[in-house]
Amino acid sequence: MDQQLLNTFSGLSPQIIKEILFQAKFSNRDTLPKAFFDVLSPVKDHIYQPQRIVFEQGAKETFSVVELTHLDGEVIIFDNVMSCWIVIIQVKRSGTGSSSKQMIWRSFYGTSLIKIRKKIKKLEKTLSDADKAQQEQRYGELLTAHMHLFKQGVKEVTVTDYYDPEQGEVTIPLDPQKSPSENAQHYFKRYHKLKNSVAVVEEQIERAEEEMAYLDQLIQQVETASPRDIEEIREELAEEGYMKRRVQSKKKNRKPDKPMLEQYVSSEGVEILVGKNNKQNEYLTNRFARQGDTWLHTKDIPGSHVVIRAGVDEFGEKTLLEAANLAAYFSKGRQSGQVPVDYTLIRHVKKPSGAKPGYVTYDNQTTVYVTPDEDLVRTLRK
Repeated sequence: MDQQLLNTFSGLSPQIIKEILFQAKFSNRDTLPKAFFDVLSPVKDHIYQPQRIVFEQGAKETFSVVELTHLDGEVIIFDNVMSCWIVIIQVKRSGTGSSSKQMIWRSFYGTSLIKIRKKIKKLEKTLSDADKAQQEQRYGELLTAHMHLFKQGVKEVTVTDYYDPEQGEVTIPLDPQKSPSENAQHYFKRYHKLKNSVAVVEEQIERAEEEMAYLDQLIQQVETASPRDIEEIREELAEEGYMKRRVQSKKKNRKPDKPMLEQYVSSEGVEILVGKNNKQNEYLTNRFARQGDTWLHTKDIPGSHVVIRAGVDEFGEKTLLEAANLAAYFSKGRQSGQVPVDYTLIRHVKKPSGAKPGYVTYDNQTTVYVTPDEDLVRTLRK
């Protein structure tokens, strides 16, 4: 190995050196130089994607601006180095443990939301451009009616606008390389392209808004998540394609298929169950609850599914308000006053085909208003 390579090694971090050795398969002097340049070439060219945080089992978080394939753990990708650096500072300030992990997850969702907002903004601009379709059609028809006024080689032509009630004039930009007929056809083609794109773009905006609502809901769930809840959220993100699926060791015990639900008991002795994430929400609402049970959820606010294990005629107002308090507390409105909470029977709650995890529609609901009370939540905890 040449001396320059050895000298450069001395200035690298232990993680980078491990990655180079891993890429070289701990092999000989023939494979090591190639692995060295494979790992460091992107840095030399200022290509820092992907920036990642890697969680190793029983170890602290690892931050890197290059891909660390030798680490076996969760991987979160950032948009840029600055986003990664901000999280590093936050982790240093908050320390390790569940709280720092929650903070990193919130950062992950926040970055994803920023991407979707940018996507929606771009789609809305495309939609705005599509609104110009009528103008493109008008230009095409006006050029067709005034072809005798211009020849190939001119950059624009001013014609009478027959669409204007006052018969004013309009100047139409032209491509000097095209004939009058080709210029007219160009505007007609743009008209049809823009017109056909409207429906597609509107559908893309709708899907992006649904995804944004989904991630917004996950942010809320992380706020009150236990380590077990976060693990279930991570599994859901892997299933939805937002991150790599973790390879489970064969030695580990297989996890139970049924999520564990938060259990509460009202002051009237009625059981109340709460889903803390989408896996728990799906199981609670779609599989565990009976058709006659009472279902609660904050109105138009991301939050947990809450089920009273009884019909609306089988408990008093106190149980209803306590269950509504749980729904408000485990929602994005937990810091607000007078949070609206809908309640209805499970039989009126449906999951649309192809909907994101935890998403449902419901009807026949009634709305109550409560102010979240953390002390009450602790009191009701079973």
